[in-house]
Amino acid sequence: MTRIRIGHRWKREPSASPLDSIALELDGVDLLSGAVEESLAEVVPALVRAVTSLYTGVQGMAQVSLAEAHLELVLRRVGPQVELLVANLARPARLMRPPVKVDMDELVEAVRTTGARFLADVTRLAPKSVSSPLAQALAEPLKQLARPARPPEEEPHRPSVKRVEPPALTGFGFELRGTSPRVTRDGGKRGTAGMLAPLLTAGEVWLSLPGRPDAWKVQAPPFLTVLELSRQAVELARAVELGEARFELAPAGTRAPLLLDLKDGKAKAGRTGTSFALTGTDLAAALFHLGEALGAAFAEEDRTLVGNPYLVELADRCREGLSHLRGPVEPPERTGAAREKRSRSTGSASKPLKVPGRLRRLRFEKLWEQRGIDDAEESRLLLGRHGPVCCAPRIAVAFSRKDGTRLWKRAAPLGVAASADGHAIAADLSRVYGFTGRGTGARWLHDHDGIPLGPLLMRKDGLLLTLSEDRTVVAFAEATGREVWRLAPPRTQRSWLATQGHRALVTTDSGYVYGLDLEDGQVRFRMRAPLPFHGLPVPWGRRFLALLGRGSRWALLLADAHTGEAAWTHEPDLTHPSAPLPVGSRVFLAGEREREGVLLCLDKQGKPVWERPLNLGPGPYALSPLPRAVVVTSASGAAARVAASGTIDWRVGAAGEPLIGALPARTARGVTLVPGERVRAVDPRGGQVLAEVRAGVGLVALQADVRLNLFFLDDTGTLSAYRLGTHFTVVE
Repeated sequence: MTRIRIGHRWKREPSASPLDSIALELDGVDLLSGAVEESLAEVVPALVRAVTSLYTGVQGMAQVSLAEAHLELVLRRVGPQVELLVANLARPARLMRPPVKVDMDELVEAVRTTGARFLADVTRLAPKSVSSPLAQALAEPLKQLARPARPPEEEPHRPSVKRVEPPALTGFGFELRGTSPRVTRDGGKRGTAGMLAPLLTAGEVWLSLPGRPDAWKVQAPPFLTVLELSRQAVELARAVELGEARFELAPAGTRAPLLLDLKDGKAKAGRTGTSFALTGTDLAAALFHLGEALGAAFAEEDRTLVGNPYLVELADRCREGLSHLRGPVEPPERTGAAREKRSRSTGSASKPLKVPGRLRRLRFEKLWEQRGIDDAEESRLLLGRHGPVCCAPRIAVAFSRKDGTRLWKRAAPLGVAASADGHAIAADLSRVYGFTGRGTGARWLHDHDGIPLGPLLMRKDGLLLTLSEDRTVVAFAEATGREVWRLAPPRTQRSWLATQGHRALVTTDSGYVYGLDLEDGQVRFRMRAPLPFHGLPVPWGRRFLALLGRGSRWALLLADAHTGEAAWTHEPDLTHPSAPLPVGSRVFLAGEREREGVLLCLDKQGKPVWERPLNLGPGPYALSPLPRAVVVTSASGAAARVAASGTIDWRVGAAGEPLIGALPARTARGVTLVPGERVRAVDPRGGQVLAEVRAGVGLVALQADVRLNLFFLDDTGTLSAYRLGTHFTVVE
C-alpha cells in the first residue's frame, strides 16, 4: 500500500510558509526518512508535477528535491510501474535503500489524494499570499491526475553495459549497467525531467593496482560513488598539502576502507590488509581523473547530459583539483646558472601593443554611453567576457563591449549579487533566485528568509558566496541553489570575505578573523586580534595579510590561512593606510605620516626593508602591481612607479580636482592607466604620458580590457566606453 503523509504542525502557524514533515510510505516503510522540516509549498507541487509528467507520458523520469534533508526522490516509469530511488547528496553521497517499484495507478491515487487535501488545508488556513500561488501550481496537475490517461508507448530498452578500464596500472575503473533512457522524449518539454535521474544507473567502481586488478571495489551507482570520491580527493589533496600522516578513504558502500600512510607512501585495504605502494598525490590524481572519465562516459551515451549541472559541478571540482596537484614549473637554465625568476603581476594578462618602434602617442575615441545606473556611488564595475558589468546593491546590468547593448539585467528589492561571468543571485521578500548567463528565466529558486544579499558574489568549488548587509556570509550551491551554510559573526557590523584554496576567510570589525571550510562552512579556526579589521584579507601563498586599526593606530597582520596562527604583526606608524599589496617576497603599504605620503616595503618576516616619500599630495592612496615594481596613485590623479629595490622610476603630477577616493591604476596591453579627473595612459617603463581622456571628478570606477577599451563609471550613474583609435610610434 502506498501512502503520502504530511505533518500537521504547520497548521498551528498559518501565517508562516508551511514547513513540516513529509513521508512516502510503502507498506509502512518510509522512503523519505529524515524529511522533517521541508517547505511543503515547494515539495508537494513538485511531487504532483513529477507524477503527472510520468502519468501522462510527457516524461519517463522525474525528480523531487527535499533541500533540507539533502534528499533527491527520483522516479522512473517502467511500463505500468514506477521505480523509486532516494539518493542522499550530503556526506557521504549514497542511495538510501535499493530501488523499489510501485504500481502507477496506486501512486497516482496517493499523490492526487494528498495534493487535493493539502490544497484544501492551505486554502482554509494559510494567508492568500501563500494559498493563491499554490492553487495555481496544483490546480491543473490535479485535474490531469483525475482523468484517465493512455499508457505511453515505451521504447524497448536493451540492457547495456559500458565498462571503462583504468588508464594506468594504478588507477580507477568503472562499469555502467543498464543505462537509463534519455532525459527528454519527443513531444516532451525540455528541462522538466530531473537532472539526477539519468545518472543513477547501476554499476561499480574499482581500484586497480599492479598485480591486483580488483584491489578495492564498491558496488553502487557509479555517479554517487565518484561524487563522494571526488569530495574525498579534495580532502586528500588538502591532507597532502598540510603534511598530515594518515588518511582514510571510505565512500558509502565499501566493505573495507582504504588506509593511506602519507609519510611512507603506502596503503592497505582494511585494518588487516597487505600494504602496497601508493602515494597520496597519485591517488588524488587518479580520483580526479575518474570523475572526468565518468562525465565523459555519460556524455557519450547521451549528448543531452553535456550540460547536466551535476556532471558540470563534478567536472569543475576534478579539473580544479588536478590544477592544484601540478608541481611548480622550473625555469630553463642558462649556462652556469638558472634564470632569474620573474615575479608575477596580478594585473591584466593582455599582450602589449604590437608596434614597430617606441610608443609615443595614443588616441582614444568615444564608443558609447549609458546613463541612469542606480546607486552608482555604491556600485562595482566588473569586466566580463562580453563587456562591463555594473553591480549595484539592488540591480546588476551587463553591457556589450561593442555598442553598449544591454545583455542582461537582474533587479530585486532585497538585493542582487552578481559576478563578471554572468552568475547572479536575486532576493525578494519570499524567494531567492539564481541566474546564469543571458537567459531571462531563473535557473533555480528557493524560499527565502528575507535577508538582503549582495552586491558581492564569488564562485568557488561549486558554491556561490555572498554577503548580507555587509555582515553575514551566505553560501549557495551553484547547481541547485540550496543554502549550504551561513556565518553570522556576533557583535559585528561589517565583514569582509575572501577565499584562499579550500578556505573562506572572513575578517570583521569586531576584531575576529574566521577560517571556514568552503565545502560545509565549518569554522576551522577563529583568531582574536587586538584591533578591529579594516578591509579584505589578502592571500599571499599559504598565508594572508590583513589590515587592522582604530583611530590613529594601525597594524598589518600576517597569518596562516589553514590554521589561523599569526606569523607577525607590524605597526607602520601611518594614517589613512592603503590595502596591503604583496609582490613576490615583499609587501607594500602606502599611507600618510605628518601629512606626507610614504610607501613602506616589508620583507616576508615583517621587517622594514625601506620606506620612500611619495610627494603625490594628500592621501589616501591605492596600490597596483607591475613586474618587480608597484604603482601608487592618489585621489588627485598623481602617480609614481616604485621599484622593488626602492628606486622611484617615474612620477606624474595631479590631473585636476581630487576624486571621491583613490582608485588603483590598471595595466592593459603594456599601457598603465592612471585614474583621475583626466585618465592618463602612461608608459609603465618610462612614465611618458601617451594619452588623456576626460572622465570627470565623479569617477568612481575604472576598467580596461585586453583590447585596451576603457570603461568609466561616475557618481551620476553614467557608464562611458572608449576604444583605442590609433597609436603612434617612433621607429629607431
